Amino acid sequence: MKQITTASIFLIVLIVLAMPIKGQNSEPVPTLAVPTLVPTIPAPETDSLLSTSAISDIQSSGTFRVGILFNDAPYGELNTRGQVRGFDAEFARLIAETWDVEIEFIQVTRQNVLERLNRGDVDAVFSAFIHHRDNDRLVEFSQTYLLGEQSMMVLADSEFEVPTTMINRPLGYVIGTRGEGAIQLWGQQLGLPLTTQFYVNLDRAYVALAQGEIDGVIAEEQALLQVSRNEPDLVRILERPVVIEPRAVAVRRQDANMRNLLNQTIQYLTNSGELEVLFSEFFPGQDFPSDIIYLWDGIGDEAPSLAQFPTDVQYPPQYATSRVFQSGVLRVAGIINLPESPSESDIRLDALNRNIVGEIARRWGVSAEIIPSTPEMGIDLINSGQADLVVGIQPSWRLTNLVDFTTPYLLHGDRLMAPFRSNIEGFNELRGQWIATMIGDDTARQRAQEWADSINATVNFYQTTETDAALTILEQDNADVVYANSLSLIPHLEANPNALRLTDRWYSRSYYGLATPRNDIDFRLLVDYTIQELIVDGTLERLSSSLILSDELPMFDIWPGPPEYAGITLSS
Repeated sequence: MKQITTASIFLIVLIVLAMPIKGQNSEPVPTLAVPTLVPTIPAPETDSLLSTSAISDIQSSGTFRVGILFNDAPYGELNTRGQVRGFDAEFARLIAETWDVEIEFIQVTRQNVLERLNRGDVDAVFSAFIHHRDNDRLVEFSQTYLLGEQSMMVLADSEFEVPTTMINRPLGYVIGTRGEGAIQLWGQQLGLPLTTQFYVNLDRAYVALAQGEIDGVIAEEQALLQVSRNEPDLVRILERPVVIEPRAVAVRRQDANMRNLLNQTIQYLTNSGELEVLFSEFFPGQDFPSDIIYLWDGIGDEAPSLAQFPTDVQYPPQYATSRVFQSGVLRVAGIINLPESPSESDIRLDALNRNIVGEIARRWGVSAEIIPSTPEMGIDLINSGQADLVVGIQPSWRLTNLVDFTTPYLLHGDRLMAPFRSNIEGFNELRGQWIATMIGDDTARQRAQEWADSINATVNFYQTTETDAALTILEQDNADVVYANSLSLIPHLEANPNALRLTDRWYSRSYYGLATPRNDIDFRLLVDYTIQELIVDGTLERLSSSLILSDELPMFDIWPGPPEYAGITLSS
């Protein structure tokens, strides 16, 4: 065991005393009262409610005040020139530039960050919060823009290949860091005690690993790469992370306007390619995780501005969680009875939506009441207080002042379906060829033509029905490919597995999700966690298997944390 001097013990005691007792911040202010019979979430005290969004402060000052850690390389770090650098710092600068405002970096620590945010000293926080479920009680998060990893480093000649093989081995971590939280969370997930040893910094943990005092070190992957940069052949990082860390921007709780402004900016910078360029500067050789950044309908090519978003903060007239559990009924809009001769894709999508509603109600221990309506009609039903949830809605920027959107549960978009043995991989191979589009999809031909025009390709078009799409290629020889939404193509692939295939490229990506009352954060989180638990335990994959290929499941955003919320166990 590592020898610790009296001075070291004194230093460690000081560090421990300076740490918060729970989590990474000061004592959390709960918004959920643990229920006895049904979960209830009381409305916050009147004097704690926000009246104006942080957007108002940014507009009046012309400055985006960003709280950031100064010792969180490579995300945020104060360099020897007195400049704040790092991926998160540059990302914040890029956001401020998009909004045409100045930026001011304000140092925060893990001990004072919550106080400084809630007091209004900063407009948003980068790097100090990771989107763990425990932190949802304290702040509100933007969508995830980057996935960090708490990983395990071992010696290069170690026999160990995955973290689970290290359960009974001595493991090191740095006290007071997210590595400590990761090892605790990992132990909880495994349900097994771990043999651990803490160190005051990563350099000491690295030396202990090199000297054989421990068999592994758990820390943020980028930090592990940095500490071992002078001896890269001595160690290696196991491929599977111990804990995934979704990185998101934190704002004050129920500042839905600021959250939406950040989300639209994140999506805009992703769609324009600027965020990927920034990523490549800090993480060369790594793949940009674009799949984790969901682009909503209507993102467009124009940069969002502060003036597009309201500054007054509106609250729901009634909080849905209390209403649902007191009544025992979840009122769901967005599902209508199918017509007499529905398409196969409509039948499958309808079944998925109904099954998801059934799973949510079952896990909550309530009954589901379907209010027949289209998803668009469901928005009005939520705002009139007649529905709690809309299923089958496509997140859209046109609707963000009316409802909030949850974690999506289904990816779909434009694809090319081609003969299995053809050499067609995209529009380059379709010059002078025939493309079939489906009757009923009025803009499919225009969308396909735009892709052809982008490479100066001349193509021909033929119209078919969804029922005859496969025959159009395989038997009638009226077209070389079909360009259509993936949901319409999957049934044909199932019926002709050795004759048809999809090319690799997605020409568009859209999502189906759920809508909840606007700024009802606790109900939205309850729905989010439930959808994520459906993903984690494989239920969603099973339910959606008829609508997406098994090897093309999207990278869903999962926030680490317990499967319980408001006294309800959400796992299967």
